Amino acid sequence: MLDNYWHIACRSRELGRKPVARRLFNRKLVLFRDQDGNAVALEDRCKHRNAPLSGGRVCKGAIRCPYHGWLYDADGRIVDIPARPADAQDAVSGMIQKFTCAEQQEYVWVCIGENPATPLPDTFPNLGASGWTSFRMKTRFRANVESCLENFLDCPHATYVHRGWFRSPTRKTVKVIVRTLEDGAEAEYFAEPREKSVVWSLLSPGRHEMRHTDRYIAPSTTRVDYSFSNGMHYTITSCCTPVSDTETDVYTVINFRIKWLGRLVRLYFQPLSKWIIKQDVVILDTVSENIRAHDGANFDVLESDLLFEAIKQWRQAIVNSQQPPAPGMERHVELCL
Repeated sequence: MLDNYWHIACRSRELGRKPVARRLFNRKLVLFRDQDGNAVALEDRCKHRNAPLSGGRVCKGAIRCPYHGWLYDADGRIVDIPARPADAQDAVSGMIQKFTCAEQQEYVWVCIGENPATPLPDTFPNLGASGWTSFRMKTRFRANVESCLENFLDCPHATYVHRGWFRSPTRKTVKVIVRTLEDGAEAEYFAEPREKSVVWSLLSPGRHEMRHTDRYIAPSTTRVDYSFSNGMHYTITSCCTPVSDTETDVYTVINFRIKWLGRLVRLYFQPLSKWIIKQDVVILDTVSENIRAHDGANFDVLESDLLFEAIKQWRQAIVNSQQPPAPGMERHVELCL
C-alpha cells in the first residue's frame, strides 16, 4: 500500500532533452517531458527486447528505444517500429505501463500505485516565501526508509555522531512532549542545551529562547523546526524515496528566516549541513552492514526513542490497511542530551 503514496523522483530541472532513469520500490522508471512540457513516468523497459528506454532519446515528446528504435508516446503506446513497413504501422499495438506523475515546488512526484492515496502534498513550507532563504540537497542512503526517518528525528544520536558540530553531550535533562497527530506524530523539546555546538554558536547563541519540534509526516517525510524569540526560524524537511529495500534517496530542503543577510549565512550553513548529513550517511551505512552481518535487526526500543514507534506503527498500518494511531494522545518524557 505504500506505493499508493507520492514520492519524489527528481528535480523538475533534471527533465530536459535527455530521459532520466530512476528506481522506486525497486522498479525501474524512465522520466521525460511530453510535447506540452508535462512530466511523464513510464516503465523503463521496451516490450521488444527489454532494453532500458532511459538509454534512448526523447523525440518530440515521445521516447525512442536505443536498441531497435521502437517509439513510445507519453501514454506508453507503441507508435513506431522502424523495421516494419510503413503500411504495416497501423497494425502496431501494445503498451508499457504509465505511472501517475505531477510537479510541485520544482520536484517531479510519482505514484506507482493505481490510485494515489492522498492529493499531491504541499511538503516544503515557506519555500520561495519572502524573507526566507533556502537550499536543497539530495542524498543517497544505503538504508531503508524507516531507518532514515528515525535517524532524522533522533536527537540523542546527534550528541555523538555530530559531536561538536550540531550537539555535544552535556547530560542535561530535557523535557519533551510527544503527541500523535492526524498525519503522524511530533516531539516538542523544552530548554534543550545549545552549548559546545558549531551550528548554534554561529546561528543562534543561547541568549534567545528556542522552540524545537520534530515531526513525522506519514508515510515518509520528516520536518524539524527551530524557532527563536527574536524571529529567526530554521526548517529542515526531508522526503524519503524508497529506491529499494536497502537504499533510499532523501530530498531535503532547508529554509531559514534570519535577520542577517540570508545569502551570506547560506555560504557556511549549506556546506555545514552537507557535512552533518554525510555523517548520518556513514553511521547508517555502518548500521545496515552490521544488521546484514548478524542476519537481521534486533532493536531494543527505549522511551528516549521518541518517534520510533510512531513511525513503525503508521507505516505498518498503511501496509496492512489498518487504522493508524489515534490523534490527540500525549506523553511526557525526560531524556538527557
